[in-house]
Amino acid sequence: MSRQLQVLGVLIVFISFVGIASAAVSVGNIAILPSGDLVSGQTEASASFTVNFVSSGGYTFDKENTLKMDTELTDPTWTYIIIQDGVEFPAKTDAGPNIQLSGWELSYPSDREIALKVKVAGTAPVVTNSSEKIIMRVRELSSSNTLVGTEIVKKKMVLNPAAIGDTIQSESARMSTLRQKLDQLAGSGIDLTTAEAKYGQAAAYIQSAQKSTDIVRKSSDLSAAKKLLDELDSSVAVMEAQHAISTAEGSIGQTEQLITYFKVNKSMGSDARLMPIIARWEIAADKLSDAKDLQSGGKYAEAAEKAAEAAAKGDEVLNDALALQEKVDSNPLSGMLSGASGAISSVLIPILVIIVIAVIVIVAIVLFRKRRKWDELG
Repeated sequence: MSRQLQVLGVLIVFISFVGIASAAVSVGNIAILPSGDLVSGQTEASASFTVNFVSSGGYTFDKENTLKMDTELTDPTWTYIIIQDGVEFPAKTDAGPNIQLSGWELSYPSDREIALKVKVAGTAPVVTNSSEKIIMRVRELSSSNTLVGTEIVKKKMVLNPAAIGDTIQSESARMSTLRQKLDQLAGSGIDLTTAEAKYGQAAAYIQSAQKSTDIVRKSSDLSAAKKLLDELDSSVAVMEAQHAISTAEGSIGQTEQLITYFKVNKSMGSDARLMPIIARWEIAADKLSDAKDLQSGGKYAEAAEKAAEAAAKGDEVLNDALALQEKVDSNPLSGMLSGASGAISSVLIPILVIIVIAVIVIVAIVLFRKRRKWDELG
């Protein structure tokens, strides 16, 4: 029984191999004209190629299968020639988006060499937006219309002149926005050499695209400009995030120094006026920490926004801290007297108690001496 199963397994593998081998097709000598991009509804285009059939498994092609060839060109015409053992059959012509050749037309004994010479010609399809379209596709399909093996596809970019004009305008507007951002960053101490170079190159490509009357040249210049502007967008976002974080660090760091000054130099750790400053400083510091986390995660736009919030909150609390410093420094006792709940209770009260006791003692001594004098006189 085991041996029978082994034999059955070998037969299954063999049959599968034969099926795959006999169904194999390859496409070569592909030539597509023109070589560049196509213009929507205008450019005449063509593709010529050769389909080769692998003679294996008894036949050149599975009789149950179909060879399907299709295109997205407008009003396409197909011309194909079957070549058997180097001899060309009469050419056949067909029209339409696709043609199909049955297995009966392509199935020959494996000792024959079969090939198919094909040419398809048509006009670039009309597109709303510039996009790639199929010029030629070759597929082998089974009797259940499923793909056998790998399909061969060749595409071309089809350009829409109106859409390209609109894109040039939108990219020009993007350049203006980037110019404003670069100007804002110019005074921040960030090195803008690379960014300015990319901006200059992109501007040159946009200008060339605007002036060119060749739609393919327009598209090429526009693509080059978009690539540079995409890179510039990314680098500017990084710089904006870093600049925003640095700005926030300035005010928040200065406020932290003032808080330390109040606590250490002025003994205002429990001062009621300092508490709200500390609370708001902590909020600003948390926002700054969030901004740094976003920056580390590559979310530069969000990081810049969060850092701007931190900077705004940091500026507010810094102004309040500076105002408190001015009050405290202008009146040295202000810090001590205002913190009655903490500073006075921990430092001034013991001192005041000692002073009061000393005063009482002095007054008692004075009164005692006076009374003694009166007793002596009396």
